[in-house]
Amino acid sequence: MDEYTLEVPDMTCEGCEIVITGAVAALPGVGRVDTDATTGRVTVHGDPSAKPRVRDAIEQAGYDVLE
Repeated sequence: MDEYTLEVPDMTCEGCEIVITGAVAALPGVGRVDTDATTGRVTVHGDPSAKPRVRDAIEQAGYDVLE
């Protein structure tokens, strides 16, 4: 499984981690989601072709995603 990381600076607490994990984990092509509010990073283990859908899901949940 591949891994990629997205910067999500608005993720600042455990509640944010839970919301983002829930929004991303159910997407096709996503195997595992690791969120870390202290670094503002979301690491996704899965198919890299899912990255645009992951980004959209995080943004739909109300968070900005940096490249």
